[in-house]
Amino acid sequence: RNLAVGARLLASGVVFFFMAFVFAFFYLRALNTNHDFHPAHTNPPTGWGVAILLCVLGSTAVFELARRALDDGKGSPWRIGALAALVLGLAAVVVQCVEYYNLPFGATDGGLASVFLGFTVVFGVFWLGAVYWIETLWAQSVRQPASAAGDGVGAPSAQLRPSADALAIYLYVLVLVELFAFVLLYLVK
Repeated sequence: RNLAVGARLLASGVVFFFMAFVFAFFYLRALNTNHDFHPAHTNPPTGWGVAILLCVLGSTAVFELARRALDDGKGSPWRIGALAALVLGLAAVVVQCVEYYNLPFGATDGGLASVFLGFTVVFGVFWLGAVYWIETLWAQSVRQPASAAGDGVGAPSAQLRPSADALAIYLYVLVLVELFAFVLLYLVK
């Protein structure tokens, strides 16, 4: 019960935290006194944004499927799914770093550039926290002895299920934030 409540509090805190970037985006766009909000050379590459979005969506979807497989107590589908979610989650971070390396602008090149870099860097930190959480759950299930499988207190599903449910809430919120960020930063001109 504590994990469920804590995950909801964390999710609401994340939403309110990212609202600061949404406010900055619309405020700087509305203010735009020197017409420097969106100079011509500050277009974030949409292809990189799509790749990051697909990695985040894929990682969350695979984790959800693995979480549902956690009910049977066998552990094998859970471990494979959690490992795949972990790899996709790390891929999102790697693609984001590659995008930073290939950006044609810097943080001082207008309002859009500063909001873009701030939003994506902070999202990357939050996403890395989620990936770390996936990794700890996966490692816990790998270290669980096979003889503990079953319906008892020592069963992998009995120990992992509440934490996996809490992580799912956090991942869903991060997916919504990433979807909103994609529309705001890559599609809105």
